[in-house]
Amino acid sequence: MANKILSIKKKIDFINVTKSSKTYKSKSLILRKLYDNNLKNSSKVGYMVTKKLGNAVKRNRAKRIMRELVKRNVPKYEKYNFFYVLIAKKAIFDTPFKNLEKEFEELLSKK
Repeated sequence: MANKILSIKKKIDFINVTKSSKTYKSKSLILRKLYDNNLKNSSKVGYMVTKKLGNAVKRNRAKRIMRELVKRNVPKYEKYNFFYVLIAKKAIFDTPFKNLEKEFEELLSKK
């Protein structure tokens, strides 16, 4: 398994990332990043959107936006062996996608 982006499916993985990860914030996203050498050149990504953002349609739109951000940027910057949890803020709906990409790139590049 080389250079794959997988989804976090187990609640325990979300809990582990929340407890022991580094958190980076921007205007419209929060990124939690946890390094794990056992992932064998892959990454696991989870998406969190709370009900505070709106109804199901808005929450699903936020998840689609975040999935596209990950699909375009994680392979480009070769950030593997990480657990990522992306959390949406309300500003995700008002920010143009190009600006979201820049924000996400900045979050990925932080150590």
